[in-house]
Amino acid sequence: MRASSIKKFEDFKDVLIYIAVATHPVTALELEENVVELSRGQLNLDLTAMVQSGYLLPQGGRNKRAYTATDKTKQLFGVTA
Repeated sequence: MRASSIKKFEDFKDVLIYIAVATHPVTALELEENVVELSRGQLNLDLTAMVQSGYLLPQGGRNKRAYTATDKTKQLFGVTA
């Protein structure tokens, strides 16, 4: 695997684990501050991809978007609801 592919995989994994164990909906700002070192634009693209793939659920309005994990994500990481 190329280093860029590995980095992308690790970023996705870290975001999914963080959101899966969170006790509240997680915002992109929180992810930027605590999880990944990505630009807001790239992070938003990645979050959209995770929503479209069924790993995350968007919460809140357009300006205050936050995310929660789907059952699919929780099962993947062994998180009980």
